[in-house]
Amino acid sequence: MRSTVGIALGALGVLCAAIGLLVINGISIEFPGIILGGLGYYFCLPGGSQGGSRGGSRAGQVLGIVAVVLSVISIAISGLTGPPQ
Repeated sequence: MRSTVGIALGALGVLCAAIGLLVINGISIEFPGIILGGLGYYFCLPGGSQGGSRGGSRAGQVLGIVAVVLSVISIAISGLTGPPQ
């Protein structure tokens, strides 16, 4: 259940990052992409608060990392294109 939530959060983070990269100029949509990507990565880490050796989801971790990286790239691109009007 936890890895499914992590994958969903990572996918939402990638979606926010893609929208910020392709459509919206500014950083208002990139911050949710960073937050959702980070949460998706966290929820897919192995282990957990209950202890034991629960396996994490590698796909969710990758989605989380991709979401954060794309969001940072989008922020950098929007900063390079010029000041806000």
